[in-house]
Amino acid sequence: LFGEGERLMLVRDVSQMHRLESMRKDFVGNVSHELRTPITVINGYLETLLDHKDSVAPRWIKPLEQMHQQSQRMENIVRDLLTLSRLETKALSKEQDRIDTCALLREVKGEAEQVFNQKEHSFELTATPNVYIRGNLSELYSAISNLLFNAAKYTPNKGTIKLTSRMLENGFEIEIEDNGVGIEEQHIPRLTERFYRVDESRSTDTGGTGLGLAIVKHVLARHGANLEVFSVVGKGSRFVCHFPIDSLIEAPSTKQ
Repeated sequence: LFGEGERLMLVRDVSQMHRLESMRKDFVGNVSHELRTPITVINGYLETLLDHKDSVAPRWIKPLEQMHQQSQRMENIVRDLLTLSRLETKALSKEQDRIDTCALLREVKGEAEQVFNQKEHSFELTATPNVYIRGNLSELYSAISNLLFNAAKYTPNKGTIKLTSRMLENGFEIEIEDNGVGIEEQHIPRLTERFYRVDESRSTDTGGTGLGLAIVKHVLARHGANLEVFSVVGKGSRFVCHFPIDSLIEAPSTKQ
């Protein structure tokens, strides 16, 4: 409303913004695709050289190991950029999977236990049985495993990581809770931004790409879900995925 009996209308042409955003998405996708092959070749040769350390001069072993480490990091970044590009540009398929959430969480937990075996974490799973949701299984597996792997990375050895699912009146939620280092409050709103670092050195130490939580956000958004983050420095963090009630579907019939 603007004055008596009048209205004020603001009009803004956003065509240029849309064109620039489209160019950005195309650029990221194309560059990531083109980088994948040369990085794979470099990584392969470095692995071959490191497999034959005995025939390599001792002074070159450390540089080769560092190059191999960085090439693997670049390979991970390219993989995650391609995943993000696909999530941004391709719509969710109409032919979606019937996902057994309990089985999904058990599988993610089992993989995390193998990957982080040396850290001797305690992974605890409490899942509501017979809850099925409609969606893309590989995408949701990627999102939940990203959250669980992050919790394991940033929790000191012999930590406790809880993976929980529960029914609510208005939907369903999956929660990952750890007793790790925690995150300062000012960082929480920006965690899902691409390449955002809470601590640059910490990300370098763990080999993170800075894209994991951005992938989680996009996957959940494609499934009508959202992510909430709660954290206290020195006590740990909770990442909660909220799925709407209309994403739930009936369990398959057990009748023969």
